[in-house]
Amino acid sequence: MTPLLYTAELDLEEADVDPFLQWYAFRHAPDVYEVGLLSCTCYRVFGGDMNLFDLYEVPDWSLFETPRYQGMRGRDPYMGPLMEKRRNKAHTLYDQRLITPPVTALPSLGGDWISVVRFAAPADLDSDLMAAMAGVAGPARIRYATRGKDHPRNPTFRPRCLLVTEWASQPDADLAGLVRRVGGAAVSGLDAFTGHRVYPWPDTPAG
Repeated sequence: MTPLLYTAELDLEEADVDPFLQWYAFRHAPDVYEVGLLSCTCYRVFGGDMNLFDLYEVPDWSLFETPRYQGMRGRDPYMGPLMEKRRNKAHTLYDQRLITPPVTALPSLGGDWISVVRFAAPADLDSDLMAAMAGVAGPARIRYATRGKDHPRNPTFRPRCLLVTEWASQPDADLAGLVRRVGGAAVSGLDAFTGHRVYPWPDTPAG
């Protein structure tokens, strides 16, 4: 069964970013693996309306109903004070419709860079969009996903469709333009941004 893709976004003052990253690496990531999430990554974002973009893979929606998951926040005394500093947030669950090349081992989210395109499009465009995405050259992995059942505590305002591509270096591909060309007037609410991985540390050190 293909895991769900879960995105958690937040916007912090720059002074609050490093404390967040320390907490994420040394407390939050171990906690989410312990309760059963399959992949856990965090990216600094360039563009978009948030400056941190977390990507997780979840085996299935029922994990959110387990006592271990539901008690995670209560066991973490650092989470509340950090989350109070958010200026904005969004949490969204997606069904992964296309993952190419296929994942053969976990964790499966590993690109040093990502490019993300969010947009609304009708379901009858999904097959055309997936065919177009599968032909993109360059990225280490391409994911096309559509919104599924909301997180039980965090309903989302994000549009239906999500395109995430993973790259070994900073991408310059115009994937938003590709979505517009394929979807035409049927595509709406489109926004795009890139991100550099900060957890786990990138495979290629900066500088």
